[in-house]
Amino acid sequence: RFRCGASVGAADDVGSSRRSSTVGVVRGYTEGAGDKVQLDVHRYPRDTCVVLAVLGDLDLAGAPRLRQAVVSETATGIRHLVLDLTAVDFIDSTGLGVVVGALRRLRAHDAELSLVCPEPRIRRVFEICDLDRVFTLHATLDDAVPAGGSQ
Repeated sequence: RFRCGASVGAADDVGSSRRSSTVGVVRGYTEGAGDKVQLDVHRYPRDTCVVLAVLGDLDLAGAPRLRQAVVSETATGIRHLVLDLTAVDFIDSTGLGVVVGALRRLRAHDAELSLVCPEPRIRRVFEICDLDRVFTLHATLDDAVPAGGSQ
């Protein structure tokens, strides 16, 4: 088990409304302290893998939605899943736990997990918890999914 209480994000974004024009696999809203917190997970195929693009706050409220999306993808028998964290505004230890759980679940099914994490604030959380030793943090989606889909 890993432990990390680090969290980082833009506190001024908590009450903002984030909308997307595409329909996601999972969309969730949680009411709390008068703020509307949103996490969207969008699914799309790319070459020989599936990309789950995560948008919003990956925290206690949003983490179950990502977990559900990963479980659904694993059940389809995918071989390579990419979590694109480019649009993640905030991540806490619960969100990190879901990412680690996704890795364990995929490895148990002989599948691969890649992470796209270009935002320095979010990368720093992985580094503080030494998870950059467990995951390769790709700067772009193209880095995570080489041309030709060789993975």
